[in-house]
Amino acid sequence: MKTPNVKLDQWHKFLAANAKVEFVWLQVLSYSSRPYVRIVPTTKFTEILQSRKYVSVPTAAFSFDPEDHLVKGSSPCGTFYLCPDLDSIYCQPGSEGTRAVVQCNCVDESDTPIDECARSRLQTLDDLVQRETGLTALVGFEVELVLMKAESQPDGTVQYRPLSDVHNWSCITLEDTKILGVLESISRALAQAGVQIEQFHAECAPAQWEFVLPPAPPVQSIDMLLRARETIRTVAFSHGLHATLYPRPSPDHAGTGAHVHISLNSPGEERLAASRVEPFFAGLVEHMPAILAFALPMEPSYHRLKAGIWSGGEYACWGWENKETPLRRVKGNRFEFKLMDGLANPFLTLAAIFAAGLEGLRSGIRLEGGPCPQAAADLSNDERRKLRVHVLLPRTLDESLRELERDASLCSALSKQAVATYGGLKRGEAEWFRRMEPEKQMAWLISRY
Repeated sequence: MKTPNVKLDQWHKFLAANAKVEFVWLQVLSYSSRPYVRIVPTTKFTEILQSRKYVSVPTAAFSFDPEDHLVKGSSPCGTFYLCPDLDSIYCQPGSEGTRAVVQCNCVDESDTPIDECARSRLQTLDDLVQRETGLTALVGFEVELVLMKAESQPDGTVQYRPLSDVHNWSCITLEDTKILGVLESISRALAQAGVQIEQFHAECAPAQWEFVLPPAPPVQSIDMLLRARETIRTVAFSHGLHATLYPRPSPDHAGTGAHVHISLNSPGEERLAASRVEPFFAGLVEHMPAILAFALPMEPSYHRLKAGIWSGGEYACWGWENKETPLRRVKGNRFEFKLMDGLANPFLTLAAIFAAGLEGLRSGIRLEGGPCPQAAADLSNDERRKLRVHVLLPRTLDESLRELERDASLCSALSKQAVATYGGLKRGEAEWFRRMEPEKQMAWLISRY
């Protein structure tokens, strides 16, 4: 009996509803959180789905520095294949319906996900949580960004400046009214791309805005996040603006994060006993120093790691509705992880979070490190001791990478190969950036993130 080709059926349904599509972008997120894309005509994409012979990519793609050179210690050998997930397909905003984008898993010749495929690893970990505990996870992201203007300089370089300084949290200033049309265009484009935002509002820093995405299962939530970011940048660019996720454009203002809301739920149960969900978040507190290697993946990311700017503070801890803790507890079963930023690969970060949470659920550990009533750095030593807040978070990328490599259980859950590849890339990337003046490094990152 012939096996049904589900992907092909999904593709035909998509084409029937989007008859103008000419090209398909096969997309996979690099470990540096830049999308890799292979573009194929629709006829070729149909052939790919019919034959199940997917587009190949060199495994070295996981180890390219910012100039597309292999980092030290990596190998030029090996191949993987882009296996499209048709559940993620959508028409790209600004293409007038001619381009479709689909997220892909990285698989070998037998369609088995390779160790480096963070998207597949996250799905596996999410499945394990459901199978072992009966709990289902929902994840929602906040897209924070700063709208900037690119200004050409006499020496040929480009500087990026926030669109306006007359800007306050949750206010619409007279300066802001000039770009309301842009923000509303973004909201409409997101809806057309299948992203129904919950709200958008002004954030604290100059020209900083936040778009709140709805909750979804973990992998689907990241697919939605990537779709939203691409849409926002495309619409902003069409208005002559640049939307950046750079973590701290201004040292005098709050930074730009990529906050993650995570809830654990049980069908048919409105209120879960704390003992069922708290061990998951206890695992996050316990493994937080290692998780930061993914959540804060570049040196500029650590400029947000301080008390007083609503980014989560300096200690591994939690607090009820406390924006100065890395884990803000919103409800009994829902927390917000505040330390991830827009430079991070969200598949890797969420996979690390779920690996830590799953270990916590398996061991049944108690949720400690709180509840903090204020920033942990502002508590006395005695107050921190009583709350069992004692772990200072890494202050540099190198420190967090060492914490990751010492965390044997997290390395095993994510695969030692993936951790080794990631560590090699990040150290090579950091070495490349160290050769660049800070102002040029910032401009380079803003132009790409």
